[in-house]
Amino acid sequence: MVTTTLVPALLALLTTSAKGLHNAETPLRGYHCKEDTHTDVHEPCVLCPEGFYCPDKSTMTKCGSVDLYCPLGSVLPTQVSEGYFTIDEAGPKDTRVAQQKCNIGHYCEAGERKVCPKGHYCNATGMSQPLVCGDSTVFCREGSVAPQPVEKGFFSVGGSSNATREEQIIAPKGHFAKDGILLDCPQGHYGDTPGLFTDDCSGICEAGWYCPPASLHLRQVACGGERHICPQGSSSPQPVRDGYYTTIFNEEPCRPGKFRVPLPEEEVGVSSVTEKLSKDSCISCPAGSHKPVSGDSASLCLDCGSRAYTTDGIKCECYQTATEKRKSAKSFYDWTSGTCNDITNEDELRHFPDSFHEPGGQFTKSEEHPCEAAHYCKDGIRYKCAGGTYGDKETEVNSACSGPCEAGYYCPEASSSPTQHSCGSVDVFCPPKSSSPTYVSLGYYSNESDPADMKTSQHLCPPGYYCPGDGLRYQCPAGRYGASSGLIDDACDGKCKSGYFCQPGSTSPLQSPCGNATVYCPKASTDPILVDDGYYSASEIYSITANYAGPNATHDIQRECEVGYWCHDGIKYYCPQGTYGFETGSSNLKQCEPCEEGFYCRSQPAPPTTEETQVECGDASKYCPQGSAEPRDVDLGYYTLNKFGKEDGLESQRTNQVVCPPGYYCQDGLRFKCKEGTYGETSALFDDNCSGFCPRGYFCPENTVHPIPCSPGSYASGGAKECTSCEVPLTVPMQIKNSMCRNDRSCCFDYDTN
Repeated sequence: MVTTTLVPALLALLTTSAKGLHNAETPLRGYHCKEDTHTDVHEPCVLCPEGFYCPDKSTMTKCGSVDLYCPLGSVLPTQVSEGYFTIDEAGPKDTRVAQQKCNIGHYCEAGERKVCPKGHYCNATGMSQPLVCGDSTVFCREGSVAPQPVEKGFFSVGGSSNATREEQIIAPKGHFAKDGILLDCPQGHYGDTPGLFTDDCSGICEAGWYCPPASLHLRQVACGGERHICPQGSSSPQPVRDGYYTTIFNEEPCRPGKFRVPLPEEEVGVSSVTEKLSKDSCISCPAGSHKPVSGDSASLCLDCGSRAYTTDGIKCECYQTATEKRKSAKSFYDWTSGTCNDITNEDELRHFPDSFHEPGGQFTKSEEHPCEAAHYCKDGIRYKCAGGTYGDKETEVNSACSGPCEAGYYCPEASSSPTQHSCGSVDVFCPPKSSSPTYVSLGYYSNESDPADMKTSQHLCPPGYYCPGDGLRYQCPAGRYGASSGLIDDACDGKCKSGYFCQPGSTSPLQSPCGNATVYCPKASTDPILVDDGYYSASEIYSITANYAGPNATHDIQRECEVGYWCHDGIKYYCPQGTYGFETGSSNLKQCEPCEEGFYCRSQPAPPTTEETQVECGDASKYCPQGSAEPRDVDLGYYTLNKFGKEDGLESQRTNQVVCPPGYYCQDGLRFKCKEGTYGETSALFDDNCSGFCPRGYFCPENTVHPIPCSPGSYASGGAKECTSCEVPLTVPMQIKNSMCRNDRSCCFDYDTN
């Protein structure tokens, strides 16, 4: 290497030589002379300046390229030595004046000194080429004099290969550095801090989550649902085996994205056996809201806000802006604050963890369990064997489980035997595949051939029975009938019809005719009822007359024997003609009294006679002795008397007749005196002329029995009520008067006064 202390001496030597050469008149080289008017005079001449070379006195040329240098007085450029560089480095590249040995941390090539490049080192002076840094365990920054070991937790970068690494960088989250090489945290592990240097990274992934390579968080990716499990340290979801489960259906809170509508407080069953109702199914959160956690409450469904949206109801995605509805690649939704936050680290954005899920939730299952008996398991969910079925083995996958429950038994959810529970009692029945006892329907009864606690079916209640729903059938009670099937109470179809009786189990309102007149059957009769003495059987719908001989097998009432009748063995008889009834309830013919004298008492077909309704005999032309059924016409020549034996008074109540005596005639029951001019000399006369007109010579005053002769001196010409005097003088002797005729007026002239 040329040092600057040699330059002054060299310059002096060169100047002296130049003078000598000049004196010898030799051609000058390495000098440069100014031209003047004197031939061959080189005054003044000077050494060729640094950075130039002078092949003759009149020529001065720049040294040339950077790999050449020209000290003072150079005739020609000098080639730079290997491992050297030309100077002045700060000056122009074509006027270099000297060379200098390359110093440590540099290498020199073609006269230029270069800083040892990245990925290389220069550990000695005079180096013409840099040395390759080595391998990934070291790195060489620019100007390195030696490879620098990569620190723990760092990896080497840059260069074209592991041999030319030029820098170290701390291993980012999700990675570790080993031997200067950056490696992903292995699957099943995570790295939540920078600078990790072992393949354990920060640890293994939490149970319920899985960590693909380069995971940043112990809860990097939620396992994904009931059908997968992620044990601690999982690299990917593991499918749940057939017959195994992670989740119990409807016994866990609603999964993220869903909520449950509360059930009403009332529970409705179908039998006396208490059965807990299953929870309602979970439903999706309302549009535009998300629910990142498990739970049943609708209040957990949160609005994504104006800058975010959701496609699954579980998490929100951010828009570019509130107005530009495109998904943002540079922001994430922070569910804890409900805001969109910008992310500058691409790795963090790419590997944003599912840490919002809860451990052991529906998305973070870590264990599977063999399906127990009485259950079946499908897609990682354990379901109870449905009501009406049973499951008697483990790891069942068939939703039908082992089969249907046997008839006479019921199998609620999660039953392990086909005979899990006896049906219970007669008011319930259990056909095959029963999940609970079914109440016997109204109008039905349970199968009578089955044991009381193992009824298998119900049957429609037959006619004649009613079935109130207690599983039994009962005969329609006496007095009622059941013509229909399916009757539900002891009223059945109604009461037995009047005139008939219905014993238990009757199927018709006309089941049994009552019988005969001695009995009657009111509506709803259970048996015929004997008619009481003094009563008769009858019907409400038609009249019963005395001595009725028509159909009497369906009488429905008994009636007290009315006045004017007597009743025996259910039959009503008229009091006979000439008698009357004076009281109700007569049961014997002897209780009919003879009709009073002066009255008559009719009987059938006329209404019967009572004491009050005896009919007056009529008028004097009729008479009614005691016990008369009808008035009797008075005989010709007779007259009637009242009960007092009198002719006068009570003409309508005549009780007997008497023969008309002489001197009277009788018409229409009345007695009349023979009229004047007539006579009645016999009894039973009925003509108003009596026995005839009074004969001539006689007179007949009223009521004459025998005609009365006219007295002497008088006459009557016939039909006279009295004789007419002839007015014979007193002087006529009595003897003459006695001899006179008496039957004509002419007799008055039939006397001689001489």
